[in-house]
Amino acid sequence: MAKIEILDDQSGTTRRTRARLRLDNGEELSVFIKRPSRSLVARAFVAVPRLGRAEVNFYTELRDRVPIATPQCHGAGRYRRGFIVVLEDLTHSGAKLRSSTDTLSADEAGSLLDSLAAMHRQWWGRTDSHPWLARNPRRELKLGALLSPSLCRLGLWRVGSAVPEPLHKPISHYARNRRSAQEAMSAGPTTLIHNDCHPGNQYVAAGGRPGLIDWQLCRAGTWARDVAYLLATSLDPETRRNAERDLLANYLNQLGTVAPTVEEAWLAYRRNVVYAVEAMLVTAAVGVMMPKSASLTLVNRTAKAAADLDSFGAL
Repeated sequence: MAKIEILDDQSGTTRRTRARLRLDNGEELSVFIKRPSRSLVARAFVAVPRLGRAEVNFYTELRDRVPIATPQCHGAGRYRRGFIVVLEDLTHSGAKLRSSTDTLSADEAGSLLDSLAAMHRQWWGRTDSHPWLARNPRRELKLGALLSPSLCRLGLWRVGSAVPEPLHKPISHYARNRRSAQEAMSAGPTTLIHNDCHPGNQYVAAGGRPGLIDWQLCRAGTWARDVAYLLATSLDPETRRNAERDLLANYLNQLGTVAPTVEEAWLAYRRNVVYAVEAMLVTAAVGVMMPKSASLTLVNRTAKAAADLDSFGAL
């Protein structure tokens, strides 16, 4: 390698560097490099649940077997104190990147749900061949039971009126009883899920195909986690209210013969919106994972979804 030119270097949940590589043969390559964050808090948040390891595993083992657009991986690996993932720089490939506060149209959400349905169908009941996919949710259950009460409490304090007052007690009750609530939310067959498909982790490839980045939370889990998370974070409340039943019905049609009944699916969808609320509150509590304005927007969207759907009551 002849030269590395750093184009951009930012640190949030992870350290993210855009660079231009000038190779010995004269070729230039634009890349996006992920490494542990400069922030000790963020480093711990990623290291303790082994999120960096999960993303390395995804790109080295699963990426070519997932029917969703994902960045090309030039290399990925782990070392004693961290990880590194070198991806194509999507800003140079004609892709349309989204920001965390973008809102999707119902059609855009439906297109991404079609891709998720294809992935869920492909991996339905078949995650056992990669045992680490099951270890991730087990690790989350233990850490969540320990940390969720204090992080949700701190998140509620930080976001203020972004969460309606009537939801405060249900959120606290959920956090104190997280293990049993998660068991109810995760009941049924498992598949490969992205588990973090908010707008900031979405893009549209040059050919119009919807894509997802940041696979560090991928795991074996319920299909409803991805569907609820996507719709609660990506649609403005009015669009979601008008479109969510039709979007869910179309998703179930794409899922095919393994799909649950409409009634079972609606209950699972309502319940899993709770996780979207929790995830956004934890993001607000930690503080270094997303700008505060973006965090407030997503907290507000997910809280409105939980209120509309009586998601905590569904548990």
